[in-house]
Parts: sequence; C-alpha cells; structure tokens
Amino acid sequence: MDKKRRAVVLSLLSGAVCAACGGGGGGASVTPPPPPPPPPPPPQVARLALSGATMLDPAGKPIVLRGMNEGTWGEMRSTDAAAIAGQGANVVRVLIRWWGLYGGTDVESRSDAAPGHFQPDHLKQFLQEVKWCIDAGLWVIPVLDSNCGQNGLQNADMVHYCDPGSAYPGGHNFWTDSAQRQRFKEAWVYLAGLLKDYERIAFYELLPEPLEGRDETYRQAVSEFYQELMTAIEDQAGDKRTPFLVGARDAYNINLVDEAYIADPRWKNRVVYTGNLFIHTGQTQAQNLAAIDARLAVLTRMRDTRGVPVFIQQFGVRTGDDPAGFHLDYGLSKLTAASVGYTGWQWRQNTASMDEYAIVVEDPKTGADIVKTPVLATYAKYWHA
Repeated sequence: MDKKRRAVVLSLLSGAVCAACGGGGGGASVTPPPPPPPPPPPPQVARLALSGATMLDPAGKPIVLRGMNEGTWGEMRSTDAAAIAGQGANVVRVLIRWWGLYGGTDVESRSDAAPGHFQPDHLKQFLQEVKWCIDAGLWVIPVLDSNCGQNGLQNADMVHYCDPGSAYPGGHNFWTDSAQRQRFKEAWVYLAGLLKDYERIAFYELLPEPLEGRDETYRQAVSEFYQELMTAIEDQAGDKRTPFLVGARDAYNINLVDEAYIADPRWKNRVVYTGNLFIHTGQTQAQNLAAIDARLAVLTRMRDTRGVPVFIQQFGVRTGDDPAGFHLDYGLSKLTAASVGYTGWQWRQNTASMDEYAIVVEDPKTGADIVKTPVLATYAKYWHA
C-alpha cells in the first residue's frame, strides 16, 4: 500500500475511534451516570396514633396505658423506672413545675431569661427522668405544671406567692396575665422542640387542673387556651405527631370532662381527654363505690358517644383512708374492665408518712426507702391484667 492510501486509511480509522469515544464534533455525548439515591430519612421516633376512641401503638395494635406518676419533684431515682416497668406498668407521668408555690425547696423551674424560660439544671433533671423511663421501655407523659398559671387562688400562701402586689383579684394566672401566658407558650414550644425527637412520648399534658372553682362561663376560655398551645407546638415546634392531653375547668373535674371536647376538625385524632379520679372514703362503703362508678361512667360515656380516647392522669387513694386496700382494688378493677388507662398517684413522695398516696416513702430515721408492698402488689396485679 502506498503512503498516500495508508494515510487515508489511518485517518478514517482515527475518526471512527474518536466518534466512538464521543470526541467528534458530530458524535453523540455520553450520558453521565445517575446520581446516587438520597439517603433514607431517619426513622421516626415511636409515637402513639389515635383512631377514634382507640390508642394504637407503633405497630398499629390497640394499647391501654397503665402506670404511675413519678411523684415529688427531685425525688425520682435512676432505678425507679425499671422498677415500675418490672411490675408490669407501661407508662409514667413525669412533671416539671414551672411557676407556682410547691412543697419543698427549689421546685419552681421558671427562669424568664434562660433558654425556654427554664432553669437549666431543672430542665436537665427533667429530661434525665424522661430518659430513665424511655430506657426502661416505658411510655412517658411529659407535664408542664404551674400552680400559679392554672389558678393562683388555691390558698392564701399561693395568692401571696403568685400575686404579691395584689394586682389580680381574680387570680394571677394565664387567663389574667397575657405576658405570662405568652412565656408559658414559649416554654412549651421550646420543650416540645426537644421532646419531639425523644422516643415513646405518649402525649403532652399541656396544663393540669385549670381554674379550680370557676363556673361554666370559663368553659370556652379553657378550651381556647389549650388550642392556642396545641397550635404553637404544631406550627412553631414542628411536632405534628405527639398527641395532646387536655381536661375541663374546675381542676380537671371529671364530671365536666365533656366540656373539654374540641370540635375543630384540625384536632381530630390528636387529643386525649382526662379527668382526676381520686377516691374518697368518707361515706359508707356502698356510697364510696357508687361515687367511683358514677365518675368513671362520665368519662366512658364521653369516650363512647364522642368517639375520642380518654385517660385518667391521676388516680389513687390515701393509704390511711384505705388501709386494707379495698377501694384501691375496686377502682383498679373498674378501670381495667372499662379499658381506661391511668397513672396512679404516686410513686415517690417527700414524706415519711405511710398514710399518704406514695408507694415509696422515706424511713424517718435513716432516710431509706420503705415500699408499701401491698399497695404495689395491687397495682401490679392490674398492670399485668
């Protein structure tokens, strides 16, 4: 082959190779490889779902929460949650007290200038107690309590503490002081912003026992207050999954629980309704039991007619008023039969008296724990039911 023909052949081959590589001006470009898929979103933390009157666990199975209140501020121990879970409970109600007069010292957690308006050491303690419960496999009901905010008129000492300048004859509380109401809302937004990433938060209890002794004219005001907090938690804290726990005026009067019902469609399957069920034994046994039945019936009637979930956040009887445990057993049996969840009042209490509510009290001489074994055994019988 002469040199001229060889040059032509080499030129053609070179062009073919370049075209195959996409290098020629008229060749097709190579499609870049597709980008890697985005990482999967982090798994959602465990939450309950509400479906009509039923609470569902993360697997979609009906669940009834039965457990205990942790008790007096600062008294909870690192081993308490596991002990409660070991007896068959599945929930603990954990409180932080924000503004008010409480028994003991260094209980109030409000600090206006601090992040979230919480004393940092108190918030740390509260979150530690929540974590102990979660680590023990328990559901947790976080509660932001305020003896001033809920009322402010409970007794003379409370009035003086909440309203030292006597500027609020109707009580210095969240319905008479808009600035304090705003701070409380900001506290809840801050707290929910933290707790929304914690596992096993059952529901937020927004404010216990509002407006004791107030009449029907306060019905709407209480509901509007709760809805204001719920809206802030959803819209500002970004928590649209954790349910809310609310109750009626007159300090969660269970006979008024239907007043607490929220008809706004926004809150369908987002709210659990509650009332107190403390047992009083001052009448005949038959009358005492009838009173338990009647109050419980109000709650279950609301559940069944409204199609909403209910829960009793404080249930119990003073041991001194029920030394044989008869009324406690009766009440727990009725709650179990009605499939109504509850948290008993209470696990620990800063007292040495065996007559009070607490299951664990202090030995007056040594400070060691004394467990009221019969009371705990009664609760455990129904927690395992």
